[in-house]
Amino acid sequence: MRMAGSIFVFFALVFAQPAYAQAWTSFYGEEDRFAIGFPGAPTIEETEWIDENGMARSARTYSAERSGNFYTLIAVNYDDIEENIYHPAYEHAAAVYREMGEVTFDDHAATDRIDGHQLQITLPDGRRLYFAAHYHGKRLYILDANVSARSAPPGQFQQNLQIVDEEGVRVRYTNEGERMIRTDDLQQALGGPIEGGPIFEGASDTPVEQ
Repeated sequence: MRMAGSIFVFFALVFAQPAYAQAWTSFYGEEDRFAIGFPGAPTIEETEWIDENGMARSARTYSAERSGNFYTLIAVNYDDIEENIYHPAYEHAAAVYREMGEVTFDDHAATDRIDGHQLQITLPDGRRLYFAAHYHGKRLYILDANVSARSAPPGQFQQNLQIVDEEGVRVRYTNEGERMIRTDDLQQALGGPIEGGPIFEGASDTPVEQ
């Protein structure tokens, strides 16, 4: 009976692991125009963010937890700013986070060629914080992954932000800063319009005739 019980536990663990690993799900924040993976449905809360001018801006936090690790996206409203890319917003966010602990990585970052910044910080309690911030289309996006010292870097969270436009089409740019849409985006873009910029085939950089 002990052998049978051990076999049962072994198979239960083996078959439970894939389901656990697959529990990361895509979340579409339609109101704040982004998509990202979370370990389960995030909790959404209204909050405020103090910006680079000391002004309190309305914001929302989208947060989820797994095994004592915490994953948060903060979307800050900059509706009064006309610039599509606004560097002071994410530079200020990086400055705020640098004060939280020992910075072990500090560099420029980009997602779909949208400028931003990334930090890795060791907190006073030994936990690690992985930060990224990007600004586009009157929204500042702050990614905050707070994980235990032994946890793997949360690349599935920090590197998978997708910023979309009001039609739900993923925002991407060429190296020259021109808006582009790939054909795979068009198929999944909730009926979004074709923009005036170049359209690229799949994941390659081969233009498609328009």
